Amino acid sequence: MSNPEPTKVIEEDDPANEPTVNISIAEAQKRAQAAADAMAQRDTAAKQQAEADRQAAQAEADRKAEETRVRNQEREARAKALGTVPVSEDDVALPPPERHVNDKFIGSFGLALIRLVLAALLGVRGVQVLWNIPATTAWLTDRSIPYATPIAWALGALLLIITVLLIIGFGVRLAGLLTAALAIAMLVFVQWGYASPFVAGQAGFTGDWDVMVAGVGLAVFCLGSGGWAVDAAMRFNRAKRKQYQ
Repeated sequence: MSNPEPTKVIEEDDPANEPTVNISIAEAQKRAQAAADAMAQRDTAAKQQAEADRQAAQAEADRKAEETRVRNQEREARAKALGTVPVSEDDVALPPPERHVNDKFIGSFGLALIRLVLAALLGVRGVQVLWNIPATTAWLTDRSIPYATPIAWALGALLLIITVLLIIGFGVRLAGLLTAALAIAMLVFVQWGYASPFVAGQAGFTGDWDVMVAGVGLAVFCLGSGGWAVDAAMRFNRAKRKQYQ
């Protein structure tokens, strides 16, 4: 006889285990939700960072483009002012600035001649003063000029500086004004004083050379350098830049 099979007992679920199962499912759901929230936050932060980087790159690109545009405009303006850019269809050909009458041939020739003659007179006198300081000091002392030696050195140096300015045509108006002021000071404080400028038996009058130099210096101050000078080139370039702006 065969042994009877054991009887299987079907156990019903233990009600005591149900809260544990429910807690485990809730915890898993909570963790899954937390993970999903964290991932969403990371995605949002990544999108915000990407947008910020894009805006920064765009701003940098716009800044560089603006700088390039400004540089190109400045380069074109300088090139047009210098006359190195060919005239395009949109450009209007402007005539060169009109030169002053003193910068034309006759005026330039006359003023250049006046400058060179005046420079020759002042240059020779300046070399003579500096070449023989003791004699110049004695001459000033005889005329009751204080600090004769420093004045002699300053006088000779000033005469040579004015000579150089007149020759190259730079600061000609200032040179003319200094020449006139120096000649007038020589007349007032040295040549004339309290005595009459007219001396019996002497041709002309005392200080006539200084009167002529003062008049020529004032003329140079009023008329300028003329066209054959550094001042004229600088003046013409300023007129061109002003016209092409």
